[in-house]
Amino acid sequence: IQDGFTFSGGYGKYITSGDGDFLTEDTLWDFKVSKNKPLPKDTLQILIYYIMGLNSESSNFSNIVKIGFFNPRLNQVYTYEVSNISTETIKEIEQEIIGY
Repeated sequence: IQDGFTFSGGYGKYITSGDGDFLTEDTLWDFKVSKNKPLPKDTLQILIYYIMGLNSESSNFSNIVKIGFFNPRLNQVYTYEVSNISTETIKEIEQEIIGY
């Protein structure tokens, strides 16, 4: 659906810039070329992108049900259903990290 996008209208007090890698019909993707599996900081980054996307001016995020990583170096895909993320976690990221 989209690649190399920003989150116009979705930035906050603490995060004022950033851009995503790739959106498919139902998944927000981040590409990581590494010898390692995704790290906690990578997971936090894509979750922040998801939240900023939902709060952005773009309607492309309304159908997103998964966040995922693709590592072409390892030829691995990792996905996670956003419905499994607690509302408490979302709220804490919104307030403490993004700054809504």
